[in-house]
Amino acid sequence: IWIWSVDKPEQPGREFVNYYPGNEFLDILAIDIYGDVFKQEWYDGLMALSEGKPVTLGEVGTPPRQEVIDSQPNWIYWVVWSGMVRGTPVEEYEKLTADPRYVFMEDKAYLEGTMAYRKACGMEPIVIDQSADFSGEWRMDERESVLQNMGPTSPPYKLSMSQKDNELVVKSVSVVEWADDEVTEQTYFLDGREMNSLVFNNSPRVQNATWSVGKDTLTIASKVTFNFGDRPTELKSREVWALEKRGKKLVIYQTADGFMGRPDRKATIVYYKQ
Repeated sequence: IWIWSVDKPEQPGREFVNYYPGNEFLDILAIDIYGDVFKQEWYDGLMALSEGKPVTLGEVGTPPRQEVIDSQPNWIYWVVWSGMVRGTPVEEYEKLTADPRYVFMEDKAYLEGTMAYRKACGMEPIVIDQSADFSGEWRMDERESVLQNMGPTSPPYKLSMSQKDNELVVKSVSVVEWADDEVTEQTYFLDGREMNSLVFNNSPRVQNATWSVGKDTLTIASKVTFNFGDRPTELKSREVWALEKRGKKLVIYQTADGFMGRPDRKATIVYYKQ
């Protein structure tokens, strides 16, 4: 693959057309842009010469912002010198990773998009484990969490988790206003089998944890049976755990039956790995 890569045509006489060898001699057209100046005329000039061949950013100091891609959608990739990635704030990279137009090596779209090419080149396919691993220390982010009608309960502000094979051990730390922080530990079996325990005045609780097909999300279903006199009352809850931001962010979507006629509870709890 031959790439024709040029510098910015900032001076008279350096127009692309003056040095273009012709489409029969190259596969990709590229330009080097340092500084956050992605002029539309440079993009349009390469597109006019390309006649449908790919155009790319051979070298950049900072990645193109989202608004640049809005008006210059055909850049196929960019290359940043390793030390220069520190010149782009983390917040800007987070915007790129959240934008579906950008594909990274860990993304399923990248794996699928390069599969035929790698096969044609005699290269082994890239295999990246997409299953979720919740191991690590996690701290709740109150700004991103949405705790709708949670009532008197509050979610743990800290989680310490260890995942191995079909077991997930979760140590939760919750704030208690009148005493030391409450620390609880629970083991979840991740093969779908039921887990039985006693909670809330020895009320029986049944739980089971199941993976999605791709093992990228975990669903934990719980059922607690209370006895009020001779009348048993059953309350159900459901949590869906999903990792985002390349495993650095844990989002727990929680729904639960209302207690004694109260509305059903919903919450979105966000944790970040420490």
